[in-house]
Amino acid sequence: MLNKDNKISMFERSFNALGWNYLGVLVRIGLQFFISIFLARLLGPEPFGIVAIALLILGLGNLVGDFGLASALVQQPNITTKDVRYLFTIQVLVGLTMSIFVILTAQCIAQFFKCPDATLVIQSLGCLFLIQAVGQTATSLLRRHLDFKRLQTYSIASYLLSYLMLGFPLALNGFGVWSLVAAQVSQALIYSIMVNFHVRHSWKLSLEADATGMLTFGIKIMISNLTSWGISNLDSVIIGRVFGPFSLGLYSRGMALVTLPMNAFISTLQGVLFPSYARIYDNIEKSKSTYLASVGLVAVILMPFFATIAVIPHTLIAAVYGNKWLTVVDLITPLALAMPVNGVLAMSGPLLTGLDKAGTDAFSQGVCIVILLPAVWMSSYISLEAVAWSILVVYLLRAIFVGYLAMRLVSIRMHEVLKTLLGPIVLGCIAAVVAASLDDVVSDLNPMVALFVVLSGSATATLMMLLLQAKNLLCTETRFVLIKMSGMLPKPVALYFKGWGI
Repeated sequence: MLNKDNKISMFERSFNALGWNYLGVLVRIGLQFFISIFLARLLGPEPFGIVAIALLILGLGNLVGDFGLASALVQQPNITTKDVRYLFTIQVLVGLTMSIFVILTAQCIAQFFKCPDATLVIQSLGCLFLIQAVGQTATSLLRRHLDFKRLQTYSIASYLLSYLMLGFPLALNGFGVWSLVAAQVSQALIYSIMVNFHVRHSWKLSLEADATGMLTFGIKIMISNLTSWGISNLDSVIIGRVFGPFSLGLYSRGMALVTLPMNAFISTLQGVLFPSYARIYDNIEKSKSTYLASVGLVAVILMPFFATIAVIPHTLIAAVYGNKWLTVVDLITPLALAMPVNGVLAMSGPLLTGLDKAGTDAFSQGVCIVILLPAVWMSSYISLEAVAWSILVVYLLRAIFVGYLAMRLVSIRMHEVLKTLLGPIVLGCIAAVVAASLDDVVSDLNPMVALFVVLSGSATATLMMLLLQAKNLLCTETRFVLIKMSGMLPKPVALYFKGWGI
């Protein structure tokens, strides 16, 4: 009975943690989306480009500096006070070393990106390594105990306090890029204070640990994270180097505009899929059905939405960022088209990892980096728009390659995937036609009003097509998932879903 109770308790804790994590992610992404829009309107592209240069270095440094030990602490079955002290010691020493290194090399980094003005910004943000290191151990302990409620609360609270109380006032008073720097530093500082106030672990330094294998496990995590960083950020590194901070600011905000809504949906679904595949490790047929269902579900949500965005770039940018950012219009179409491709691709990761093929996933990411580098580098000598289109091509090639590995793992044939994607592609085309037509009609209206009308009309057309032709547009596996979800929907919709049959 005790074991059963423990299992129920762990299940309830895991489910509750998952819910708080997803809620926190959605709230945080929503806040970031709207706050970044207001700041973009106030500041323009160049301050965001200068900060983006510093954050590229910080992102890479954090992955290297942590050695994956934060994940190792969460993964260990049992830990002691000595293990916690060991982790804290390593993270603080590495954080201090990285801060000193970045401060000393900031001028060289700024010269690499042909932006001397970035030197002081990079030096100022370099202190983040040490500030974040002080809070990493406490964060890992909260994750270990599945206390995502506190983690997300502290993350959201520190973000709001920093940007609303410091970033906005400074931006309004003409401090430009320094308003972003101040907000970034204060957010990290407030968050570290909050988590350490709650988790009172020992700050006594120690280079000895009781647990074995922590460093080995951490290095594996670090390598995987580095390949992911490369795929997500090497394009920005090249753009910053070739075009400078203004263009990097345009590109980073254009990419953020399309990736934030996609990541909010995809990260939630990935979190559910990974343990699902792990539980059905030895059932290939169930893994196959789950993969096709997830691909179909992602495609039917993302394709109509981003097809709509792709055909109304001018209206979108004018409504969201304002006239200072109209240069980014040319980037939106290829970046928007890349998002559903990336979303479908993301469904392969949980399958490969859940079925114990993490090495295959890491290998595929390495191959994609080899493709990405020359493609972006060569297109950067043509134009920034060419870079955006090359990203779309690389994403397509990556989706085909990684999708092929996933399909082979669970014996899925190409025609089955094409059948799953055909209906969503049709919906995307219909949504794009409706959006383009409405965009012409409302072009003289206020951009925000025009955007609302176009998005509403496109969404209505998509929903009507789904209601009328769901059996023809959705594959069996996707319809099965929606039927299972029908209990959470209004009764008329639930009855309609159940009437599909399988």
